[in-house]
Amino acid sequence: MTEAVQTLRQLKKASKLTRLAFHENGPRSYQRGVGALMRFLLEADGQATQRELVDKLDLNRGQLKDVVKKAVRNGFATIEDADGERTYAVRLTDEGREVAEKRLEANERAAEEILSALSAEERAQLDALTEKLIVSLKEAGVSGKGKGRRAHKHHGHRHGCR
Repeated sequence: MTEAVQTLRQLKKASKLTRLAFHENGPRSYQRGVGALMRFLLEADGQATQRELVDKLDLNRGQLKDVVKKAVRNGFATIEDADGERTYAVRLTDEGREVAEKRLEANERAAEEILSALSAEERAQLDALTEKLIVSLKEAGVSGKGKGRRAHKHHGHRHGCR
């Protein structure tokens, strides 16, 4: 096994364990779906338009509609008319704001616990190294977005990178 393969295996293992630690210690579904919607709305002072949400959450209109419906059904958000044709605004309810704030606090606690083994200098180095990898992979055409994913060949058939 080459050194590069070993390094990537370690990175993959660390990523998997980090996800598991977040799942055990932090909020669930905070990066995608309703959690991501609530986090963005909290950061946007409680309200955003459909267009802003599509752009910032990296969802298409259909996906966003499903996420918003679920948030409304759970009592976390409301849908309101917005200026402009064929668009709407989503607003956090009081309950949604409370849940979003609790999730944000849990997220921060979980992140601190996960990274507690690293010094401030080591965290800065990790940030710099991971950002360098992200930029390099994006420049090579790899993306985490549904429509821009580079397909790869595997076992004789093609499918999008996940």
